[in-house]
Amino acid sequence: MVLIGIAPLASVALAGLIAELNGCGLHEGFAQPCIVAGVDIGGLLYTMAVMGWLMLVSLFFLAGGLLGLAKEGVLLVVRKIWARQR
Repeated sequence: MVLIGIAPLASVALAGLIAELNGCGLHEGFAQPCIVAGVDIGGLLYTMAVMGWLMLVSLFFLAGGLLGLAKEGVLLVVRKIWARQR
């Protein structure tokens, strides 16, 4: 669940990094040309950047996954304490 929650953020960050390293413009208004190794990847970068809007939904998965991990951590500590007392 945590990976699903982080995926849109990773997509936006990767698109920004690729665009910056290649001197290309990137925004959500429209796809701009970005030539890398003779291939225009502007449309792909645009799609990756717009995937950031999925964070509005995927943050619930991230929150659920983190809460689940926290719950399991607390249960682990409680079980260890319980086992010591026996």
